[in-house]
Parts: sequence; structure tokens; C-alpha cells
Amino acid sequence: MTKEILAPAKINLYLDVTGKRHDGYHNIKSVMQTVSLFDKVTVTEDTEISVSCTDKTLPTDNNNLAYKAASLFFFETGIKGGAKISIEKNIPVAGGLAGGSTDGAAVLTALNSIYDNVLSDERLMSLGARLGADVPFCIAQGCALCEGIGEIITPIESKLALNIVIAKGGESVSTPEAYRLIDEQFDKGLIYRHGNASAVLEAVRTGNTAELLRHAYNIFEEVILPRHSCAAKIKEEMYKNGAVFAMMSGSGPSVFGVFENEASACLAAQYLRSLGYTAASCKTVY
Repeated sequence: MTKEILAPAKINLYLDVTGKRHDGYHNIKSVMQTVSLFDKVTVTEDTEISVSCTDKTLPTDNNNLAYKAASLFFFETGIKGGAKISIEKNIPVAGGLAGGSTDGAAVLTALNSIYDNVLSDERLMSLGARLGADVPFCIAQGCALCEGIGEIITPIESKLALNIVIAKGGESVSTPEAYRLIDEQFDKGLIYRHGNASAVLEAVRTGNTAELLRHAYNIFEEVILPRHSCAAKIKEEMYKNGAVFAMMSGSGPSVFGVFENEASACLAAQYLRSLGYTAASCKTVY
């Protein structure tokens, strides 16, 4: 049996780091939103696990999160089998868009479907959390408040319909490095608080785009943008080309811009591509 899954990218409409844990991870508060920029993940029953990917810079062995997801699924279910995994990569790599996490989530979802939903939704999400902090949200999708390390998910019934451009230059950001910079910036204790999560949540629920954009926040901009001129330049170009708002997603360095309509988003994406950036127009999806 074969399952083909569209694995969406995510953006962070709000992202704050609320503390460092004893296990070395960080607690966050984030409003995550899936968008219509997709990888295509095809999973076929096989006798062993194998991964192929259109992006030849990515590993296809057991260092690939999709491979790890399949391995964990078969180990936890006790099913004797394998999976042939093919990934058509469209989401920029190492950009704060959960590109690897969404592929891993797609593999878990596909395998669970192939094997007659042997795992409950709760068990599937639990396995996802063992793979990475963003994986449970990538399984759930839509819009959600994510807390803890990202595994505590409260779905939000969103009324937002945003026209978005996502762009990234050639630079990449290591998530562990981004958190190290946060620790340095805020004296290890992370005692400072920024943003207004409650206002963002209310704006999302009511579909008030103006209020959302007034309160949207990403703590990582404070430490990443000064060190990554390409991301800062993309943000500047977004505004020059009609964005009503622009912000980095996740730990970056991808930047997303919000536009008044689809036509202006498409034109901005086209212009950014002409400058040599990877850029795509998309929408919020639920």
C-alpha cells in the first residue's frame, strides 16, 4: 500500500521563550500556523526502511527525521516491516519552518494509516514528541497554542485568512545555536518577558488581522537578525514590496510577510526570487 501526504510548513505568529528546563531544553509559548507551502511525502510498504529526497544536500540515512520516524513507528508497534519513503522537498531547509519535522510527522501519519490506525491520536502525538518539539504540531496542523517544549498543544479555532510570502536566503540557523544566543542575551535565567500572547490568541480567534499584526512577536529576531544580514534584508524587501507586516519564523532565518491580497503576494515573491532568494506565496490552511 502507498500513501501520499502533503506535509505543510508552519510559521510562528507568536514565539517567546519562557524558561530553561533542567533537561537542557527550553519552555516556549508559541502560536503556530500551518501554511500552504508543502513537501510531498510518499510512503510505500517495503521490507526495509529507505529514504530518497529531491534535495540532495539532505541525509537519507538514519540521520533523516523521516527515517527516524519510520524506525520509531515499527519499534513501538512491533510491526515487522519497512517503508520506502520519497520526499519532494519544497520547504526551505533549516529555516525555522519545521521542514524536517513536518516530513517526520507525515511518515508517522502515513504509516499509521497504512496499518489501520494501530496507534491512537494520543500515542501518535507522543511518538512525535520523541522525534522533535515541532512534530506533534505538524501532526495536528491548523492553528494552535504550543507550550512546554512545543508538545503541549491547544488547538485554536482560527478565523484568519492570510496571504503570505515566505522567503529565505542561502544562510541557515542551527536551532541549538539560536537558543544559546537567547541564553547569553538574557543572562541564562530568561527572566524577561516579551509580547502579548493573549492579544494574539484573541486576534486569531476573532479573525482580527490588524490586531494580530500589532501583537505578533518572535523573541529570536532579537538575536538572529543582527547576526544574519540576509534575513534582515529580506524583511526590509518584504516591506518595500507591499507587505503590511513581516517577521522571522521560528529560530529563522526564513522570513514571512503578510500581504493585503494574493496578487500582491505573488508579485513580491516573484521579485524576491529575482534577487536570488528562495520565495513562495502561500496561504493559511486548516
